[in-house]
Amino acid sequence: MKQAHLGGRTKGLRRSQQRQLDRLSQRRHPEGSGVDILALERLSELVLKLKTPLHLVIDGRGLCRLLWLGPLSGNNSLLEHIPNAPRRQSGGWRLVSCSFCKDGLSSDPADAVVALDLAPRQWLRFGPNPAADGIRTAELLLPDSSQANGWRHQDKGDLRQLCKIEPEEHFPLTERTTQSAERVLLLTLTENEPSKGNRELAELKGLVRSAGRKAVAVVSQRRSNTNLQTLWGRGKLQEAALEVLRNGASLVITDRELTPVQARNIERLVNCPVSDRSELILDIFAQRAGSAAGRLQVELAQLRYRLPRLLGRGQSLSRQGGGIGTRGAGETQLEKDRRAISRRIERLLRDQHQLQIHRSRLRDQRRGLPRVALVGYTNAGKSSLLNALCGKRESDRVLVENKLFATLDPTTRKLDLPRPGDKPKRMLLTDTVGFIRDLPAPLVEAFRATFEEALDADLVLLVVDLADPNWIDQLGTVHRLLDSLGSTSLRRVVANQIDRCDLEAISAIREQEPDVLLLSAVRGDGLQELQEWLRGQFFDADAKSPAMTTSNLS
Repeated sequence: MKQAHLGGRTKGLRRSQQRQLDRLSQRRHPEGSGVDILALERLSELVLKLKTPLHLVIDGRGLCRLLWLGPLSGNNSLLEHIPNAPRRQSGGWRLVSCSFCKDGLSSDPADAVVALDLAPRQWLRFGPNPAADGIRTAELLLPDSSQANGWRHQDKGDLRQLCKIEPEEHFPLTERTTQSAERVLLLTLTENEPSKGNRELAELKGLVRSAGRKAVAVVSQRRSNTNLQTLWGRGKLQEAALEVLRNGASLVITDRELTPVQARNIERLVNCPVSDRSELILDIFAQRAGSAAGRLQVELAQLRYRLPRLLGRGQSLSRQGGGIGTRGAGETQLEKDRRAISRRIERLLRDQHQLQIHRSRLRDQRRGLPRVALVGYTNAGKSSLLNALCGKRESDRVLVENKLFATLDPTTRKLDLPRPGDKPKRMLLTDTVGFIRDLPAPLVEAFRATFEEALDADLVLLVVDLADPNWIDQLGTVHRLLDSLGSTSLRRVVANQIDRCDLEAISAIREQEPDVLLLSAVRGDGLQELQEWLRGQFFDADAKSPAMTTSNLS
């Protein structure tokens, strides 16, 4: 029975050359560690004859399981030829490479990626040509995620000596995959402004944390001549593939929305599943959806996003039989899947229409009270402000968490505004879902029923987190999204977290928004002034404000 497999660039080999390679693959090596020096000398002779690099994959019992011709990063996958049986993998793999170059120590970065994917205990590399003194220079490498290329040099010197060295104890890269949080690699395109790129990267990391994942590495490329097939260059994607293996990542997330073709091309080059920023936001919304209305809208957004990205493979592209008396090959399974998703979208659209009617009825029942909506960038402190104003009882408080999109379903609470010498005046305060830049279009359309809570309010309070260095861009994003949704309500900016921001930020927002209201929802600063301003807008008889006109109050 043949113990080794011959793979790689095997086409064009003469029968005599195949016999020589078969005899080489049958040679036994020491168990546990080490390599037979006579086999390596024969390996170097064949490299010079064939003028191509050769690689040996040896198991723990000293048996050669694969003899590979050509570079490790060839068109064929080396891992497809490796046996999966645990008995044959006992003791771990040993990789031996002899390159067709002067010293054999130079290696293609793509070869390092494939070698890490094999996860060997050691990697011995040497050249086919000995020096003038007859010594072949070699190096012994061990997998190490702390190194730039994923490999640590244990020793370098005479090949005869390195064949006998016992490798040091090391920790395989695959051990980290047992952690609970999914490890992801971030693939970003940076602009000419480094500060803007850093802010966008920080926001992407926040989205990853909100999704319950862990960002373990970042690969960035400056945006110049964009490759329409992959957006990132081939060399940068090879670097990302190496980082995926070094850090044990199981998912790559990009900061740009990808077309189906681009996602498929990137997956092929990095050898890892790929998601874009829009898909990440949809995933967060799916995790946060607690009510039936929220789940309905999330499913609608996901199906709209997924429909144009359906891909067919194997049996999904085969023709289905049309039944008795039919002609033709019939439709494919992929076409059936698309039709099923389209039917589901139509059903969800009808349910969404019913949801809009139901929420419109609820708003009609509240016409007698002024309605104020808290709108702002995600994680700006809207829920904290709602709790500070309306959360005297524990049952009235909403979830507050330092995560992006912690609040998904709109929540309405009663707010009683005290008046000296008179009974308090009541109004309704609504906490809405947070906004974010480049919000996916399917998500905006699916959550239109939720956004209508803000569109139909008498007054919109734009909550801004002054402690965030990017508050100016965030405020502009919220204004643009409200304009795109057709909001005509009166807007007023509320600057939150004044206890954590710089004085320059307070001066800057006062210059941009002269009527800004400054407060701290956590510490309570400025809450009384906000209540007095709201009372003056809606209830004071001598106040002539647009909010009173909008709410139709006397």
